[in-house]
Amino acid sequence: MLHLDLISTLKDVFGRFANVRPSHAKGIFVTGSFTPTDEAKQLSAAPHFDSPSTPVIARFSLFTGIPDLPSTDPQANPHGFAVRFLIGDDVKTDIICQSSTLFPASTGETTLAVFRALRDNTVEEYIKNHPEAAAFLLEDRKTPKNFGTQSFYSINAFKFVNAAGKSVFIRYRWIPLSGRQFLTQSELEAKEPNFLFNELPGVFAQGPINFKLVAQVAEDDDITNDCTKIWPEDRKLVELGELSLTRVADKEELPPQKQTIVYSVVPGVQGIEPSDDPIIAARAAVYGTSGQTRRDAEAEA
Repeated sequence: MLHLDLISTLKDVFGRFANVRPSHAKGIFVTGSFTPTDEAKQLSAAPHFDSPSTPVIARFSLFTGIPDLPSTDPQANPHGFAVRFLIGDDVKTDIICQSSTLFPASTGETTLAVFRALRDNTVEEYIKNHPEAAAFLLEDRKTPKNFGTQSFYSINAFKFVNAAGKSVFIRYRWIPLSGRQFLTQSELEAKEPNFLFNELPGVFAQGPINFKLVAQVAEDDDITNDCTKIWPEDRKLVELGELSLTRVADKEELPPQKQTIVYSVVPGVQGIEPSDDPIIAARAAVYGTSGQTRRDAEAEA
């Protein structure tokens, strides 16, 4: 099955580590809350856009499936940022983003081809005929001062439906209120390997990490089922709310491994629907299988 091939090939590329995610393996959970704008509920009937405030548990992560990857390693980028909105009564929804607008392929099958090229050391040949993969693999990525000084983007489009039944397609952006701040090469070289994680409590000691949640709204001719097609920057941006992250999550706040948090790219709440982008289904299957594997490991211990 495709999602099993994706997981296996990722592990071939990054290493076969037990009970970790095949990608974005190294991460840290943080807690906070989300406050929506009035404009948010005009676009979508989602419950977290129609509530004064919603608690969240989020996870910052590094790229790759290597659980001890240094923050200073070039492979650590693009960083991941997953946010779970704890709406209540076991209702939840997630937004999963990364610090790049790019993705190497438009389907699960072509994504697998990219991973196989990485595994087989045939990337140079592969990207000659696949410019979308070249753009992602050769992107010049900078390392942020901390997790809260970079923007994050959803690679997939989603359909917002408001209370009147009107719909629009959007892509999410998390914009740091502190501004985008990146390290120079000399500053990066002076950092200790785990600095993004070890310095995070000190960052919170100075105050919350705040992001604006923004929706980039598609126009009628924009492609919504191919995540390699970037929409023009002149598309309308609507501010949906503000996220305030206040601290690293205590171990006691997190569920045991047998109930480990598995973020989902499928919204699962009224007012937000997945587009027909095939990458959404592929990601959902990979995340679900990876999460179940980690949960089963606790039961077998």
